Amino acid sequence: MKKNKLKITAALLMSSSLLLASSASAFSDVKGKDSTITEALQKKGIVQGVGKDKFAPHGKLTGAEGVYMIIKALGLKETNDASSKKYHQFKQPWYSEVKAIAEDNGIKLPEKFSWNSELTKEQFAYILDQAVNATGNYPLIKIFIDVKDADQGNVLYSGSIQRLLVMKITELDDKGKFYPTASMTRIEAARMVYNATQFVEKQKELEQQQNNRVSYAVTKVNDQVNKVVLTRYEQPHPGYGIRVAKVEFTKDSKAVIHYELLSPDPDMVYPQVITDSQTETYISSDYSIEIKEVKETQ
Repeated sequence: MKKNKLKITAALLMSSSLLLASSASAFSDVKGKDSTITEALQKKGIVQGVGKDKFAPHGKLTGAEGVYMIIKALGLKETNDASSKKYHQFKQPWYSEVKAIAEDNGIKLPEKFSWNSELTKEQFAYILDQAVNATGNYPLIKIFIDVKDADQGNVLYSGSIQRLLVMKITELDDKGKFYPTASMTRIEAARMVYNATQFVEKQKELEQQQNNRVSYAVTKVNDQVNKVVLTRYEQPHPGYGIRVAKVEFTKDSKAVIHYELLSPDPDMVYPQVITDSQTETYISSDYSIEIKEVKETQ
């Protein structure tokens, strides 16, 4: 009986190790770049050590621990109030919150997924890929990366692995292998969620920079009418467009041109060439011009 209690206690400590924050700032069993990664995730409360100063980098990850790391690292939130009440009304497993968040964000769990069993690398990749997509629609160059052991895994998860490779969230070993059915380790998971957060942050930053680069030019058509051309500068490919949503005329003789920034069609393949997108409208010369962005409605 005592041995069983000890096993249960050890398992609970391992599972809860991802939930608790700590004042420690380093793990003695993690070196180099991995030390920077684990410390950064630890400070955000995404990972925690095992024992006083150990991370147990080669420890196996359960389904619950993996989903927790992904949801928390990418900052996904519950969007359905009803599901929130459902999971918090009664006593639930410690992972009930991230389970609700995953469902609210449309994240499907892999086949044969178990919250309390070991998670494979391809299962982790499948969940992480969906979570990244839940944070935004990011353009990717459509290339195929040869994974030498792709035939060893489930074809349903191969697309996720390909996308994570293109985004440089994960990588193959020196033999070109991913080991899709191998159990996910704590350090492999930490690397991937860290890279995912870096990718999303960079994309959001680039998106903001790109969105801010819109200006207009006014050309006289005749004494009564001006042509106004809006330009969205230096987009990564032609899929990023711009259009006039509406024009609002104010009492102080101002024409406010509301424009939308259009996102790429995810089913299209675009040439990777820096492009200036333009749209135009015609305004009475009696009005001064102001432009204002509105969110995309498509």
